[in-house]
Amino acid sequence: MYLSPEAQRLLDDVRRAHETLLAHFGAGDAHRRAFRAVYAVLESALGDVTVGELREPVDGGWSRGQVLVHLAERDEKIEEARERGIEHMIEHGLEHGRDLWLARAPAAGEKSPRRG
Repeated sequence: MYLSPEAQRLLDDVRRAHETLLAHFGAGDAHRRAFRAVYAVLESALGDVTVGELREPVDGGWSRGQVLVHLAERDEKIEEARERGIEHMIEHGLEHGRDLWLARAPAAGEKSPRRG
C-alpha cells in the first residue's frame, strides 16, 4: 500500500496528537489499542490515495487532508478529552476513519465499500 508523503505527514500529526492524549491521561493498554485501531483505519483509508484525491472534497464536504488536520487539532485539545472522556476522542476518530474508508475508490474488480 502506497501512502503519499503528504498523507504520511498528516497521519503522523494524528499519531502525535493521540500520543499526547495517551500520555496526559496515563491511558492503559485498552486505550492504546483503540487509538492504534483509529490510526490503522485512517492509514488503510488513505492507501493509494493520490495527493489530488487527498485535497479534493469528499461528498461535497471536507477533503481527506482536512479531516486529518481536524483530527490532529481536535485530539490535541486536552480540555475536550477531560470534559467528554478519552473514549469520546476514540469514537470520534473511528467515525472519521469509517467515513474516509467508505469514500475510497474501489480497486479494480472490487465492489464499492459504500452501503446503499
